Amino acid sequence: DSLIAAGASKTEILKALGMSDNPSAFQEKFFEQMLKVHKRDGNGILQAFYNTFPIAMFFLLPIFAFLLKLFYFKKGPFAHHMVFSFYFFSFIFVVFSLILALNFIWEIPDWIDNLAVFSTFFYLLVGIKRFYGEGYFVGFIKSSLVGFLFFMIVIPLTVAIMALVSFMFY
Repeated sequence: DSLIAAGASKTEILKALGMSDNPSAFQEKFFEQMLKVHKRDGNGILQAFYNTFPIAMFFLLPIFAFLLKLFYFKKGPFAHHMVFSFYFFSFIFVVFSLILALNFIWEIPDWIDNLAVFSTFFYLLVGIKRFYGEGYFVGFIKSSLVGFLFFMIVIPLTVAIMALVSFMFY
């Protein structure tokens, strides 16, 4: 703050932040972004994070289809799994859009929100049963594993990458 108030050069400020004398291009960009966030008090970084959602969804759909291909490798080409992923993600978008819209208008009880979120797993289970011809027990096991892998590994990794991308292009 004192260097900024004193009108110090950008190079001096970046060195005071901890940048080395001979930084890589990534390190220099990272420290410049830190300075930009500090100067703007973080205003707009959340919007930059939200703006990366469409790009993330573009990459998450084939990853989900790949997980389905791993569990149902004999059930058709990758394109069939992509079609199922499009239907499933469309349902997720509709459910979450309704939750957000209804919570914006009225305060919906949490148990209804939780029920709506649980409906996405139920849709996945029924979809796997109908699309892949699985029984309920095997379908439950496989949809649980696919859902677990996707929500416990892929989604957190994606959020971390989205945060880094939104920070770097803020």
